[in-house]
Amino acid sequence: MFAPDDEAQNNRAHRKILMIAYAFPPTGGSGVQRSAKFAKYLPQFGWLPTVWTADAADGLPRDPTLCDELPPEVVVCPRNAGSGIIAMRRSLRGFVNARGGEGLTAAASRFAKAIDWRLEALQSATSLPDDCIPWARRSVGPLTKQVRSQGYDVIYSTYSPASNHWLALELKRRANLPWVADFRDLWTDDCRYREPSPQRRAAHRQLQQEILEAADVVIAVSEPQRKILADHLPTKRNKFITITNGFDPADFPATVDVGSGSDSRFVLAFVGRFQLAQTSEGFFNGLRRFAEHLGDRRNRFLLRFVGYANKAAQARIRATGVECEFADYVPHSEAVRAMRSADALLLKVPSGPNGDSVIVAKIFEYLASGRPILAIGPQAGECARIIRSCSAGLTADFDESAIADALVRLFDAWGAGRPIKGCGSQGLAAYSRIELTRQLALIFDRLAGRNPKSLLTVDESLATCPP
Repeated sequence: MFAPDDEAQNNRAHRKILMIAYAFPPTGGSGVQRSAKFAKYLPQFGWLPTVWTADAADGLPRDPTLCDELPPEVVVCPRNAGSGIIAMRRSLRGFVNARGGEGLTAAASRFAKAIDWRLEALQSATSLPDDCIPWARRSVGPLTKQVRSQGYDVIYSTYSPASNHWLALELKRRANLPWVADFRDLWTDDCRYREPSPQRRAAHRQLQQEILEAADVVIAVSEPQRKILADHLPTKRNKFITITNGFDPADFPATVDVGSGSDSRFVLAFVGRFQLAQTSEGFFNGLRRFAEHLGDRRNRFLLRFVGYANKAAQARIRATGVECEFADYVPHSEAVRAMRSADALLLKVPSGPNGDSVIVAKIFEYLASGRPILAIGPQAGECARIIRSCSAGLTADFDESAIADALVRLFDAWGAGRPIKGCGSQGLAAYSRIELTRQLALIFDRLAGRNPKSLLTVDESLATCPP
């Protein structure tokens, strides 16, 4: 454990942190959890957060219940996120969709597509590093004034979107405050990074390098990702630190009994965003083979999705023959209840270069639910390592036979009255949002007491992922 020194304790009440997070409650979704939980618990460690955010995040759900968790000391400053080009494209698509393609002549349809194509090209040319840059550019002036008037001690920004870091970089250049750049995911090194334009790829890499060089501390969410980021700046590896994602103990009260499915049907739940583009053919083929194994017992198995899954993804899953149901996005508390009431939980890990470095954020809430996890992903990856170390369920690679066999093991063990166990409480303390926030506060403490131009020197043990 890392306790702050006495001097830091005495001065903490006067310390302020500026958090830059485009997506923040009442915006919902898994991407807001990390920053929202840090903001929730930082006041306990003497840091008063002001969050500079967008008034709405395009494409993300809303969950006003998350605002109820924030203590009154947290100041949230939403700023208009509107983009004229995005608004025009949305209006154009809405008009066409509302007509369902009917009532439009062939010429009118071609004209609408031509306009959208040109707007898309203009958006691509003016939206470096991403579509959120208009919000970030409009924020520079007012936020610079606020930084100078409010006396913040440290700036914190989180990726993604990259515009968060772009804005923090601009403030760093103007105010020269200590800056912590948090990477919830890798950027150009991520296995999901898909940028077809060579010019944009080069621009992304250049901006990423500027961010890594200018930030006083760079945080990664897994130890392999810390090393990947540090490789971009090998002479300054000591400023790269790992703080994983985690779970909030307040979301998992021990006194709540939500049951575990039913005696007549095994429920495997997937909670979150199901992305068809990030799903291997082996997954669908494995489901199909499992459905064949069930035979006339198919009504005793249910694959439940809670969150986002588009129509194409739903169609692919239904085509496998397993019984399934889909629920739209629900408030976070209901998502937790869905985890705790399932018989097992499905986790999908991305494939591709550096996919083994990914720790899917919801794995920690899955662990805290106590339900067994079926993780589909690299067997040498971080998610598989955590599940094995916590004895939290089963893992399978992307091979359809391995996936089908794991599903059979889960279902048959349940049917025999000897269900596979999930994670116990032992070992979870390292992943508590409270403990992780304390580690972040320690970084802020050390930065606030040093020359902003100097590097942060950390204990070796703080720069490693919990076991």
